[in-house]
Amino acid sequence: MKTYETTIIFDPGLEEARINEEVDRVSQSISQAGGEVVEVQRWGKRKLAYNIRKRRDGTYIHIKHKSPPELIGEMDRRFRLNEGVLRHLTVLAVKESPRAEEPGRAAEPAAAAAAGAAHATQSEEKV
Repeated sequence: MKTYETTIIFDPGLEEARINEEVDRVSQSISQAGGEVVEVQRWGKRKLAYNIRKRRDGTYIHIKHKSPPELIGEMDRRFRLNEGVLRHLTVLAVKESPRAEEPGRAAEPAAAAAAGAAHATQSEEKV
């Protein structure tokens, strides 16, 4: 299973109880498909960059989950049919590179570039 991140923008006029019901439905559909909800973040009401359906604000919910890829299309269909959802986006979560976690690994390319620049400067001074 792959890890996905889904961000949903709900209509700001929806009651908190209704938003909680919608989040529970999404969580249940992920569980029923054999997936797992890793984290649910409630970002709250925020100003939109542009009006969507004559709304200036939206209530943001961010869900990180492990799901089978087939579920993403079904979730997309459900969000499009739900009038309380202004926008939604599901992306594949970025994996951390195992090499980036090794200590001293990130400093090596920077040190090599600095050493190369210093060597080039010394060569130019001799000419």
